[in-house]
Amino acid sequence: MNENFSGLEPASWWTRGKAVIVDCLILIAVFLIPGVLIITSAIVAYDDFWGEYNYSAGTIFLLVVGIILGLGALVWSGWFFGYCQGVSGTTPGKRFQGICLVDAESGETPGGARGVGRWLVPGLIGGITGIGNIIELIDYLWPIWDPKKQRLIDKVFKTRVMVGTPVKAESPDPGPQNPIS
Repeated sequence: MNENFSGLEPASWWTRGKAVIVDCLILIAVFLIPGVLIITSAIVAYDDFWGEYNYSAGTIFLLVVGIILGLGALVWSGWFFGYCQGVSGTTPGKRFQGICLVDAESGETPGGARGVGRWLVPGLIGGITGIGNIIELIDYLWPIWDPKKQRLIDKVFKTRVMVGTPVKAESPDPGPQNPIS
């Protein structure tokens, strides 16, 4: 094992799975309100007698607000579960389980761009009906038999999920200093 991983061991598949369950519960809570608004607008607009949808100004308003909130929730989830996970190495589920995402070579947090990629790519692949779903399932099950306990997406983005706390990546350029301090 690399010296950068001293004190860190690979997280088991079950531990990672429990972290995903916690994160999914958060996502369900976030997407619940937009989903309820969209479904409510469709139910209210449906006319049983004619068997068609008759949208009024109120139901269109509910639908538009639900779609906007849904898009906002999607952007938020990319930021929170993608970018923030890359920068901090954790999500609420990972913190709850005491595991973290690290760069496979340095042991530091991988950074926001790799976090977003690691969040986005499986969703895009899983969106392909049929073969994409099979690939996504294999990706989620891969740590069971992998010696390094990495998912396929971890291998692509050169990351690992470890037990412990990640080392924060140090920025080479801290940026402009505050002249007032």
